[in-house]
Amino acid sequence: MIFTIPVLLYQLLFVLILFIASRFGNKVLTLALVACLLWTATHIFLLPLMVLQGTVIVISYLCFRKRPNASGKGVAGARTQG
Repeated sequence: MIFTIPVLLYQLLFVLILFIASRFGNKVLTLALVACLLWTATHIFLLPLMVLQGTVIVISYLCFRKRPNASGKGVAGARTQG
C-alpha cells in the first residue's frame, strides 16, 4: 500500500511548496511546478508513487494559480447600466 503516513506527509510538503510559491505570483508558481515535477521525475522510481506525486503537484498548481480578472462582463452580481 502506497498511502502510508510518511508518503502522505511528503505529498503535503509539495502542496505547501506550491502554496507558498502561489503567494509570489503565477511566474513563481510555474517555476515551482516545473521544479517539483523535475524532482519527482529524477528522484522517484516507483511508478505508483510517481503518479501519485505528479497528480498531487498538478492538482495543487491548478488550485493555487491566480486567474486573470475579467472586465466584469458576465460576472454574477455585476450591475449593468440601463
